Amino acid sequence: MRHVPLATLFIVIINVQITFTQLNIRKIQTNDNTRRQQQRNQRKSESFDQYSHLTDTGEVNDQLKYYTHSFEQKVREAVRDEEYMLKNLWYDPDYVIHDLCEPHKSGGQTGELIWSESGDRLLKVIGNGVVEDGYNMFMAPGQSQGKRTDVHVAVYIESMSSFKAQSMDFEVDMYLAMGWFDRRLAHNCTHPILVTSKLIAERMWYPDLYFVNSKYAYLQEVTTPNLMVIVYPDGLIFKTMRLDVTLSCMMDLKLFPLDYQECPLTIQSFAYIEQIVNLTWRDDPPNFPIGFNPDIKLNDMQITNKRFIKCAGPYPMFRGEGFWSCIQGYIVMKRLVLFHIIQTYIPTGMLVSISWMSFWLDPRASPARISLTITSLLTLTTMSNGARQDLPQVSYIKALDIWLTFSQALIFLVLLEYSFVSYYMTKRTTNCSHRNLFYEERVQECKREEKARKSLVNNNKTANSNSTEGSDLNRNKKSQQFSLTHGISSCLSESSALMAPVPARLFPKFDAKKPCGACSEKNERIAVKIDEYSRWLFPTVFTVFCVSYWLYFTWRSSASEG
Repeated sequence: MRHVPLATLFIVIINVQITFTQLNIRKIQTNDNTRRQQQRNQRKSESFDQYSHLTDTGEVNDQLKYYTHSFEQKVREAVRDEEYMLKNLWYDPDYVIHDLCEPHKSGGQTGELIWSESGDRLLKVIGNGVVEDGYNMFMAPGQSQGKRTDVHVAVYIESMSSFKAQSMDFEVDMYLAMGWFDRRLAHNCTHPILVTSKLIAERMWYPDLYFVNSKYAYLQEVTTPNLMVIVYPDGLIFKTMRLDVTLSCMMDLKLFPLDYQECPLTIQSFAYIEQIVNLTWRDDPPNFPIGFNPDIKLNDMQITNKRFIKCAGPYPMFRGEGFWSCIQGYIVMKRLVLFHIIQTYIPTGMLVSISWMSFWLDPRASPARISLTITSLLTLTTMSNGARQDLPQVSYIKALDIWLTFSQALIFLVLLEYSFVSYYMTKRTTNCSHRNLFYEERVQECKREEKARKSLVNNNKTANSNSTEGSDLNRNKKSQQFSLTHGISSCLSESSALMAPVPARLFPKFDAKKPCGACSEKNERIAVKIDEYSRWLFPTVFTVFCVSYWLYFTWRSSASEG
């Protein structure tokens, strides 16, 4: 046996002692840690002793049941129509309360959102969307039990763009909020679970809503997808998202620009029939079902009212038909007419008034009067085209069309009035009534003088008849023989007095090309009278039209609003 040096043995003994010392220290530390952990557990157990029994046993604890009952009572008081309440799914003992939170984070549920748990806690329940004998994202919450799921919908409009009459649409930036009960996601956490990730939200069942009258819609994703899902302990799901939607609005422009428009907002489930998913508005005024940002300012419209209804309609299919639940909200707006008064009504009224200035111009100033009227008419036509360029080509008459058409017709009548004035001013009458009357009097006097002269000739012939009796006897014998030359000469000799020309002294010498001065003066007086009557007739007609126009269409606009 080999002798071990004393120094080496001493070193070994020291190492063994150090090892035992370290082991004792570790044991003491372990005991201390164990004791402290036991103390902490004991304090936790004492602090949360009332919640320590909440485990995933498949039963609903009394505290959560009380919270669900109190929440149900509040909603029953707020909801007016109980037909569309979620009363079938408010509390269902067939569903379990999932143990998703630690004991110190469970129990004491509240309806206020003062804190939230992370959304990844739901992965224990939903998995990838389909869990064997568990959660199924492809089925509505009550579909497996033959119950419908009532979905409450609300809309908060953040901003709206100007309404375009040409394309009959408007753009809305809004928050779409939905609420429904999915007892499959009921949990024991004190605070609701907040889901902001699309990865998790897409693994949950949610209503497949869409806007029936939308032309274009998209979810805002700056800087992240504007999506939020809150899962309350009793299974209430609240989902909201921010959307930009371009909605069509079939406007009735018969009263434009004094019109009221009702633009619909129609929401419907795309695939689920009414027996599975039933939509209803969240009736909680003034914010719901349709709320507005108080800072909304539209260019030419003003929101005056809102109303909402519930609807359902059949849709034909290849085999039979189905009923889909839908809801409609109407935004009632009044068009601001001040813009059109300044841009259209006042300028057209000024043009019509300017055209009346031609009534005070000299009727002989044809260039000035025609230029003034034609310029006013062309300017009004250009202005009318500009006012109509933003309006659709509808087949009915608008209130603005009546105003513009009447104004154009009034200026056209001004031009037509001057046509009559110019006609009478330039009329040259050569065969007027004054000359005809004078001529007839002279003819009658001439006939009387000729008749007196003819009587005098006949008397002279009677006095000389005796002396010429023998010669007449011979003449009568000769007259029995027919002679054409003798007959013509006899006719000429007897009628020579009648064929004598009328003495020139009986008639004045008239120039056929020279007009009658009296008739020309009469025509000028007629032209002046037309202008005088037009000076008060045209303004009176236009004033009566303006008063009637505004009274009638204001009344029609008020009636359509009511």
